[in-house]
Amino acid sequence: MGDDTQQRLEARLRAFFGFKAIPFAKDLEPDQLFRTDVLDQALDRLRYLVDRRGAGAIFGAPGTGKSTLLRTFLDSLGKSTHAVCYLTHTTCATLDLYRDIARGFALQPSFRKADVMRDLKDRLLKLARVQKLRPVLVIDEAHLLPSNFLDEIRLLTSFDEDSRDELTVVLAGHPQLESNLRLAVNEALAQRLVMKIRLRSLHPKEVEAYLQFRLERAGRTAKLFLPDAVEAVARASRGVPRLIDRIAEHALLLALRDRRKDIDAEVVTAAVDEVDP
Repeated sequence: MGDDTQQRLEARLRAFFGFKAIPFAKDLEPDQLFRTDVLDQALDRLRYLVDRRGAGAIFGAPGTGKSTLLRTFLDSLGKSTHAVCYLTHTTCATLDLYRDIARGFALQPSFRKADVMRDLKDRLLKLARVQKLRPVLVIDEAHLLPSNFLDEIRLLTSFDEDSRDELTVVLAGHPQLESNLRLAVNEALAQRLVMKIRLRSLHPKEVEAYLQFRLERAGRTAKLFLPDAVEAVARASRGVPRLIDRIAEHALLLALRDRRKDIDAEVVTAAVDEVDP
């Protein structure tokens, strides 16, 4: 779809449904996110982890909000009090991972692994003890990390002969990450995890609230999805926010095409066929 065509379609959606912005897009600011008890509790635990220092892990199926949680968490960390490295490219070699982490903490990495590790630990110590900053390493898509890297990353969290924690490490990934951490080779790291956070999909009542929340953020307060449509969305999406967004967006397009002011289960069913033919 060309840019002109998309812009025309977006303009029609706004005019027909009374939107000020297009709902169910990915570009919400952290303070505009749909808050659930699970999200709030996860944020509280991550902030506690940073204050305490140590390692933690987030497990969640695709689309359940890991990136949303991490974005909100990182946005809450003050730049004058924290030094943050966020890593999402996790399928490269171990040395490249260490070099990426070094760059994330504003360090020009050496070429040898031993040198990178030494320089990185010196950098973390300087950040924590001289500059009085709290270093935070966040690794997204951590279920794709090589097993030997998972085994070694605990070395980054060990200072003064393992008597102090200067670095906070947050690993986030699919449920496979939790399975990987159960392997014998990763037992040492698993034992060091201070916090484990498991994300879940939305309950049916939360799906209804989520749909209305996203519509209100787009400028519409009147109901749009009828009760049977909400049930159909919850059932087809299994409460996964990413799937809710896709189904709801396609339902809007179908309703616009047919000039329907309300969205019922029939429209949602047709939308599901487009999303998952």
